[in-house]
Amino acid sequence: MKSPARCGFAELGAVPSAFVDQLPALAEVIVHTGLNLRAGQRLLIAEPYQLQGVSREAAPLVEAVTDAALRAGAVAVDVIWGDEAQLRRFAERGDRRSFERMVARNAQTMAVAVVREDALLFLEASHAGLMAGFPAENTDTFSMLAWSHFGPIAQQLARGATNWTVSCAPTPSWADRVYADLPAAQRLDQLWADVFAAMRIAPGGRALADWQTHLAGLQQRCDDLNRAPPARIRFRGPGTDLAMALAPKHVWCTAVLATRSGRRFVANLPTEEVFTAPHRDSAEGRVCVAGPVAYGGEVMDGIELEFSGGRVVGAKARIAEALLHRVLSLDSGTSRLGEVALVPGETAIARAKRFFLHPLLDENACHHIALGQAYPFTLRDGTTLPPRRLEAAGCNQSLIHVDLPLDAEVEILPG
Repeated sequence: MKSPARCGFAELGAVPSAFVDQLPALAEVIVHTGLNLRAGQRLLIAEPYQLQGVSREAAPLVEAVTDAALRAGAVAVDVIWGDEAQLRRFAERGDRRSFERMVARNAQTMAVAVVREDALLFLEASHAGLMAGFPAENTDTFSMLAWSHFGPIAQQLARGATNWTVSCAPTPSWADRVYADLPAAQRLDQLWADVFAAMRIAPGGRALADWQTHLAGLQQRCDDLNRAPPARIRFRGPGTDLAMALAPKHVWCTAVLATRSGRRFVANLPTEEVFTAPHRDSAEGRVCVAGPVAYGGEVMDGIELEFSGGRVVGAKARIAEALLHRVLSLDSGTSRLGEVALVPGETAIARAKRFFLHPLLDENACHHIALGQAYPFTLRDGTTLPPRRLEAAGCNQSLIHVDLPLDAEVEILPG
């Protein structure tokens, strides 16, 4: 393993001293609750979404996770590191060839890990604004290139190839963007405080036990929905009135998944949602997205969508409208819904009353929908079906998946 220099977490400047003692607890939750790492496994830590590698600012958390994984019996921990300056140079020059070589190399590393049944941790900061100032066609071209390589791997993971999880990696640059209204000296402290709250980490707490209780509660919510499956969902709120049918063989799920060999893991940390597949042809109405949405190193805000026959037929945005239109036309599934998710009750993330420009946090603050890829496991026997048969069953197919938070109440209509 090529790891960051071994030093005190606080010395690296990315973890305020007040939170250093809680960092091992966060790593334990990631390793044991998220990954459910088994002794003898290898662990690969990557980030294939925005930076195409883990931010160097996240080195303290990588080090803590590495320590926890080795204590849990991992035989090796490997890291794919990102390079923000290099990525901006590629975008500035429109250097598609160099970018694709990089993402192809990273995808090959991940593909080998999947074949070996290594555990995969996707440790994601927020790099909203990374591609600011570059033409929209560069942003979505790079995003599609990345997903053309990572998408097949993601589909293998969704079908149970190995255990994996996605989690947050607080960094100073993320804190500066999200907490720009606070004095500079307070921003990183507040980001860590909000992430620890979302991850159920508290001084003297019992995070692993608290997570088991929380996951059991979400599963109970799923069980209730699956016993009497609703036929339709309707969201109503400021600027939003959207109705959709659910796929005929839909199944309500939590982020607790299982590999083909039966090993359970939690795919997203934090997680507050129960979710399923809407029928790809059914969405009707309009949506006013509740806040900014980060995509491919850019930020879209003030998004309004109109749906008819399941497809977006009208779209505008106050910020980055050109990017929104290009996202909606990336493939035949990007203008249709692949997920509807309910967030029961008020979460710690919602209580922060802030948009984090990070899909894991923003989607778990409130109900949401997602454009693009539906998860095969949200359909009965879906993981055994090829993409064409999934689509025929109403389960949308796409290379991308973009979550859209909603400020809306939900009405669940029985079958």
